[in-house]
Amino acid sequence: MYMNRIRRTVPLWCTAVLAMTMAACVDKDYDLGDVDKTVGLGNTIQLPSNNYTDDIPLDDLLDLGINDFLSVGEDGMYNISAIDDNEFIAHMGVPRFSVPSKTYKGKYVIDLGDFDPRKSVMKRVKKADDDISFQAPMVDLDFSVSYNSKNIMRLEKIGFSTKLTITLTFAKDLQAALSNISRLSFTLPQCLEVGNATWKNSTIAPNGNNTFELKDVNTAEGVKVVIELLGVDLSEKKADGSYMTYTQGEGLTFHGALNMAVVVKESAIDFDKVAEAKDLSVSGTAVIDKFNVTTAKGGFAPVRTFKNVGGVALRYVPPFLSDDDVNLDLYDPQLNINISSTVPFATKMKGAIVSKDKKGNVLCRIDVPEFSFKSNGESIVSLRRRPATHESDTTVIVLPNICDVIRNIPDSIALIDLEGVGDDRETAEITLSKYYEGKLRLSVASGISLAEEALIVYNEEYSGWNDTFKKIRFVETEKDGQKVIEGFVRVYANVYNKIPGFLTLKPYGIDHNGNPISYDRLAVDVEKIISPSPDGKKVAKTEEVINIRPKDNDVFKILDGIRFRVEMTTKQGNEKVVGVLLNAYKQTVKVTDVKVQKFGKVAYDLN
Repeated sequence: MYMNRIRRTVPLWCTAVLAMTMAACVDKDYDLGDVDKTVGLGNTIQLPSNNYTDDIPLDDLLDLGINDFLSVGEDGMYNISAIDDNEFIAHMGVPRFSVPSKTYKGKYVIDLGDFDPRKSVMKRVKKADDDISFQAPMVDLDFSVSYNSKNIMRLEKIGFSTKLTITLTFAKDLQAALSNISRLSFTLPQCLEVGNATWKNSTIAPNGNNTFELKDVNTAEGVKVVIELLGVDLSEKKADGSYMTYTQGEGLTFHGALNMAVVVKESAIDFDKVAEAKDLSVSGTAVIDKFNVTTAKGGFAPVRTFKNVGGVALRYVPPFLSDDDVNLDLYDPQLNINISSTVPFATKMKGAIVSKDKKGNVLCRIDVPEFSFKSNGESIVSLRRRPATHESDTTVIVLPNICDVIRNIPDSIALIDLEGVGDDRETAEITLSKYYEGKLRLSVASGISLAEEALIVYNEEYSGWNDTFKKIRFVETEKDGQKVIEGFVRVYANVYNKIPGFLTLKPYGIDHNGNPISYDRLAVDVEKIISPSPDGKKVAKTEEVINIRPKDNDVFKILDGIRFRVEMTTKQGNEKVVGVLLNAYKQTVKVTDVKVQKFGKVAYDLN
């Protein structure tokens, strides 16, 4: 595969020298009238200028052309920057669950006879001179809820909205003996979160002990109180012994007592009726309505899997990366997963990164170890070849082989087999059955600095020489039955290189159709590899030598120019230059002191 032409290149001096050399060989000052039709040449020609070319910037060598992922920044640094065109949106949540209605019934005796002043006063409990108090556990509110969920790992609190309806009915004898209760209170388990209560169209707020107090209760009317229940605290067992526990895969267990307290005035008791009474009982019913658990606090681990998560397209590959031999072995490429999340808990993820060809076939797959992205915010997870040089909010995952997905310039890069699971180590408050949103976008971002195996290629050709060379012939001799061309051209020059890469020149001749001329007919070889700058700033000097050897005399009839294949690498033997960012403008090549040494015999047609 050949690259597009660029404007200027390192071998430019070679081509100009060739044209000037051939002109020098046909020297009008030679007196050729009385000699053979061959002329022996061996002189050295110094070109007029010691600065044949100016500094050639890397930008002229590596012509970017039109592409959408490689650019040059204001500082001249080459940058790879490609981002997924389509943001991938995923949703994650924990389904809500319901708790069925539960009814509790109890019957309690208020033995007012124990407080008959005609009997022992030692059994009285007075809060004031004429107050009598009764304390009684009305009912145990124990219940269990089956909930086989793997999404909820632990719970500290649940939220809901339901009603607890308490109904009291006083026996006829009790109504006759006690028509009015001055204060009647209900105390709910301390692990419950309660709202207000409603009684006789009045709203009653609880005190700090989850206690609701009713005043002036008419026993003939009975009692119906509706209390709002808003949630349960599962974090600890409370002082009153109430608690709720959660077991993953099994469900919830609640334990707590509804207690009742009654305060009556002694003067309100008809002790004659008490003496006649056969039933001084109170019948009570407590009903918890069915409810949905809508919020929860704890550790959650919902799981979502995605087969394919978008991808980054690498379109319009520039010429110097298009050759089949190119190995874009980047020193520290960065493949970033940009995440925007409204999920209220951190999420652990794992998957794989793949490169694909134009048909969608996977070229390379690298598994990505588990990583996390934070809750409610922006996160960047950066897959890199090397550790970060400084601390930041970016999560860095070091994958030494990450460069494999880009080194041969795929058509696209994508995340596949992605699995996300809530990080239950983090406590979060969530709304159940709300599907929170996570947005993922893949991007490639890296400066161009090369590693040890890097190879980038560009080509340049110079043509239009045929009128100059088509009549030139070298003397042929015969050796061991084979015709031998006696003559070649050797070109010398000093090359000053600020590019942090070894430059290997591989030239060959081309005809007027641009077709390569076989090495069997024309050999063009370069003796040295151009030395690299050690840091992209210091100049490295190479005294270069190129030999041009015709192997048959007809080759100049078709020679129209030279095409150069230039390979840039970072390693030669034990010497290497890696990790230096390429700069389009400051890193240059300059050629000076070009001269030509001619060897052999050139035949001229003097007729």
